[in-house]
Amino acid sequence: MNYNNPIPATLANIIKALCALLFAAFAFLYIYQIQGYVLAEAQYVFSDGVTTYSLPGGAIIITILLLCLQQAVARFSHISGRWYALTYAPSFVVLAMLTSLHRQTILEFGFGQWMWVVPLFIVLYVMFVRTARRWLTDSISSGDYSLGRYLWTNFLTLLLMMLACGANAPAKDVYLYELKAEQCLLNKDYEGASRVGQRSLQTSPRLNQLRLFALAKQGLLADNLFDYPQPYADTSLILLNDTVSHESRFTALNIQDALGARANHSVSSVGQYLELLRKNPHTSTNPLLPDYLLCHKLLSADLRGFNHTIRHYYDVSNAEDVMKLPRAYREALLLQARAISRDSLNSFADTLMLAHYRQYQEIQADETDSLHRANRLHRLFGNTLWWYLDYGVNTM
Repeated sequence: MNYNNPIPATLANIIKALCALLFAAFAFLYIYQIQGYVLAEAQYVFSDGVTTYSLPGGAIIITILLLCLQQAVARFSHISGRWYALTYAPSFVVLAMLTSLHRQTILEFGFGQWMWVVPLFIVLYVMFVRTARRWLTDSISSGDYSLGRYLWTNFLTLLLMMLACGANAPAKDVYLYELKAEQCLLNKDYEGASRVGQRSLQTSPRLNQLRLFALAKQGLLADNLFDYPQPYADTSLILLNDTVSHESRFTALNIQDALGARANHSVSSVGQYLELLRKNPHTSTNPLLPDYLLCHKLLSADLRGFNHTIRHYYDVSNAEDVMKLPRAYREALLLQARAISRDSLNSFADTLMLAHYRQYQEIQADETDSLHRANRLHRLFGNTLWWYLDYGVNTM
């Protein structure tokens, strides 16, 4: 029996086409959906803001270039048949290098350890191909043309390289959230920016700043303020020191411009900056300012200041008007009613909110273990001002 028949061209072409399709799909989706925001920041920093990165365009171009690299490797190596997927190894290494960037390596204008890993890999890969070229080529017995015999090894090899490439990405979730929220704001997609990392308990001052601005632009800041973790009190409402534009494409300067004026070096706190805007006739009528002022009071646990400030913007003496207020404001007014008297609390206009608050108080009274009490209340009321004042602001 002759075992030296070459693989039929049709079978070889099917293997090549399926491997190319799988690699192209993975590379495009990995770059576009996961790592594209990192590449966008890298291009912005590396070009000093001169050029911008297109998420779909960049993913397409990089994927095509990686496929061209694979074709060159395949011609050089002559690896075929069940081991054809190994010709994608250099492309995966380049993809891993491009998507391994993070803020530190971007600011250092380099690729870190990849500067010596890639040359070493090239040398080892060339040596591997030269020594293994014979036993990695396939010949088959006459008539043994089972496609599955050749596909499973190729698919398994591609899967392992995909997993290795994905596991190499060092960027943390919060960093990716920041970049995605930034990109959404640049595209004026405020709803998209406010949804970034919505279900995650991880956050950062910069991520908070971007998401809260996105909510403010939608008029939802006071309704959804506590839907996100707020471990930084009022400091992450506007980061006064977030002004280095060559590192980020959207900074606190953009938010200050939207509020009407930039803070000078004498401004030492967010509260001081917002008060200056309120007193300035050119910025006092800015539609974003009331929510920023009032939410600053809530985040800094200044309920007395909130109760004084809200009367400049809303009529809180009328029950119907109170019912129309954003959720966080109604929760604050409920606490004010409680502080005044029991009768005032019982007559609070929002009866559903009052029922929730009474349930909140009952759990506080019934649960003796402090840790269990905090966790239970967080599950039920973690997105309320009440939980923030009792537990959230105390954990900073």
